[in-house]
Amino acid sequence: MKRLLIFVAAEVLITANVMAAGSEAIIKQRAKDLSNQNNVRQGVPPPAPPPKPTQTAAQPATLTPTAKLQADLAAFKFNSPATAEQKQKLATDLMALAQGKRPSLATVNKLAADMVAALSQKSLSEATRSRLVQDLNGALNPANIPASQMQDIVSDVQAVFQTVGLSRKEAVAIADSVKEIGVELQRGGK
Repeated sequence: MKRLLIFVAAEVLITANVMAAGSEAIIKQRAKDLSNQNNVRQGVPPPAPPPKPTQTAAQPATLTPTAKLQADLAAFKFNSPATAEQKQKLATDLMALAQGKRPSLATVNKLAADMVAALSQKSLSEATRSRLVQDLNGALNPANIPASQMQDIVSDVQAVFQTVGLSRKEAVAIADSVKEIGVELQRGGK
């Protein structure tokens, strides 16, 4: 009888330890979840899984039009003359950014020429390039954009170039090219 009692007591203790260990794991997981929720509220990105292997030599990289334009803008060097190839690539990627209706090649080439002249003089930070690409994307895809928002985009493009130190006259020329593309696309385009 004593053996049975000792055996039952041991089983109860083992079960209690297992349950405590299980609840401890649940508590830890709940604490991690709560921490992640707090981080999200504060703008801290959640812990990311390890990155997957990138492309192999057999798989060429396919960038989105916005990523290509970002790379084009990053390729310009401060106080360095731009090449004709850079200008052509910028114009091509601007044209690729337009979805649906496309602006005329002449207006895109004018914008590219204005931007190349500016980017040869001043460099843009990554955040500024991202903001500029977002503005250009809106201007080249104005289907669902009201006229007032288009004016905000044009003003922001001008502000981007003025804040990096470009003269007002040159920044206005770029903004006018963007405005011309927006107007062309809103009234019909190609």
